[in-house]
Amino acid sequence: MVIHLARDRCGVRRIAEVHVLERDTEGLVRTVPALRWGAEAFARERGWERLRRLMGGAL
Repeated sequence: MVIHLARDRCGVRRIAEVHVLERDTEGLVRTVPALRWGAEAFARERGWERLRRLMGGAL
């Protein structure tokens, strides 16, 4: 999992995105977005199910 942090206008850090890793057909590793911070909450992205499985279904 890769966690992308961002700073808001006040300089406070927050989680902006959570990505999971997967291999493409050539065997290269790439990141796939799983969660992305929206206007008020996290939005699920394409990698959501993989993240949920990696966390043992706890999400």
